[in-house]
Amino acid sequence: MINLLDLLARPERFFSSLEGKEPDLRIPAAIAIVGAIIAAIAGYAMSGLYTELYAGIAEGMGPVMGIFIIISAFIGFLVMWWLVMAVVFFLISLLFKGRGKFTHTLANTGYGLVPVIIGSIVTTLVFLSYLPRIVVPVIRNIQDPAVIQEAMQELMHDPAMMEYTWVSMAISALFLLWSANIWIFGVKQARNITLKQACITVAIPVGAFIIYTLYIAVVGVPIPGGA
Repeated sequence: MINLLDLLARPERFFSSLEGKEPDLRIPAAIAIVGAIIAAIAGYAMSGLYTELYAGIAEGMGPVMGIFIIISAFIGFLVMWWLVMAVVFFLISLLFKGRGKFTHTLANTGYGLVPVIIGSIVTTLVFLSYLPRIVVPVIRNIQDPAVIQEAMQELMHDPAMMEYTWVSMAISALFLLWSANIWIFGVKQARNITLKQACITVAIPVGAFIIYTLYIAVVGVPIPGGA
């Protein structure tokens, strides 16, 4: 069991309590799997839009895409938010001569996912509140890429969809920054580097992700395998 209050509000104390212990991946893995499940649920909710989008072509097209989105969201969360993030933290910390096992970084990265998961729950609930207001166009010719692209652009530029995109991005960014605060102390403890070095290590990928999502929101192109 973990002290959730310390993890969320006093991460320095939380990770100090792990000092000198062998990394245990069981709880971080459980946290990451819960996050992946939430991502899959969000994907399921989003798949309803694609069911309507392809309703004019084949009745079974929407559900097939829905299943693909659900599986992609589940695997994508585990890979991108846990494994890739831990690898990036580990590699950047090498620039500061960080010491410590990768499994330790992986474990502490998993602990820091809790706020991201809370944010995913919030954005999913927000999406459900916007869903009835989103007008979904119907694709009637799957053989014409221009028709599909036009329908996707129309969906992404629907007023309710655009509003949800900005609201969800703001919510996600806030919870991601909360996770970043936890990761700073987790990386510091796992890699035996200074607080300043840990801040830089975490700020680079987190800042890059926030800038990228902002760019995507402005351009209006959905993130591949997005969260």
